[in-house]
Amino acid sequence: MIHIIRVCVLILLAIITAGSVPGAAAPRHRQKHRKQAAKPAVHDAITTCAVFRDAGTSRIVPLKHFRPIQYLTGKSRKLPEMNSRIVKLLLSYPRDGCHGYWWPRGAEAGNAYDGCTTDILLNGQLVMRGEQKGRTYCCGLTLEVFYRAIEGKKPAHYTWTSETAELFKRLWFCRVRYSPGPEEALLAYGMGRRIASPDKALPGDFVQIWRCDKTGHSVIFLSWARDAAGKIQAMHYWSTQPGTKGIGFTAELAGKSGNMIDPKKTSITRLEPSTRWKKGNPDDYLNRQTVDPGGP
Repeated sequence: MIHIIRVCVLILLAIITAGSVPGAAAPRHRQKHRKQAAKPAVHDAITTCAVFRDAGTSRIVPLKHFRPIQYLTGKSRKLPEMNSRIVKLLLSYPRDGCHGYWWPRGAEAGNAYDGCTTDILLNGQLVMRGEQKGRTYCCGLTLEVFYRAIEGKKPAHYTWTSETAELFKRLWFCRVRYSPGPEEALLAYGMGRRIASPDKALPGDFVQIWRCDKTGHSVIFLSWARDAAGKIQAMHYWSTQPGTKGIGFTAELAGKSGNMIDPKKTSITRLEPSTRWKKGNPDDYLNRQTVDPGGP
């Protein structure tokens, strides 16, 4: 009898070791799950570098690793009202390439659209036109985020007509090279303020980038990348661009040459809460010479 019991015990131990008893392998499974949970989520982008280009050459410049989703999730509650709203909106956009980048040029310009993911309505009125494939370009996407951020809030001093929307878009899209884009639009309509010091920039601020090679980009600010001495090395931002195959997070170097961001020509603007909106003077902004005297 004792011998039979011993045999049964040995068989049972063998079964448990093999993991054939329901629940016996659970501790090993839970341990494996904990290890997996410790890894960053697959959808959380990690920015590790930026590319410097000049005179036909390029090189990769390493940056301190930056996890935008983790960073923004921790920051959003501490931000001003509209910045927090903008951050939550940009995090809601897919970054899987379904909203690819397309800037119509040449013959394609006949199929012009406004660079937004879809048709955009403000208080029931069409203010931006999308296209069938849901593609995007930079200033159209940032303007779309602006309209989504003010949804349900009516500018107190304006009747937002189709003509108003067209003028606002004209300012936002930069009428000439080195125009401040969103800064000009938001200040013209009394809905925002310029952030003069780069150190005061916050996630959710609108940025009109101008580079040393005279090219531009419309983005939403996330954070500065700094070197070991604390000096600004690059800007982390969200927008749509070929490098991310549409909507995504990326970084660009700041400096004085090549494709670096030119800090002197780049503008940062913050959308104010509706309680601070005031009457602006759009005509005054339209009559201004906004091209940089040192430009072409």
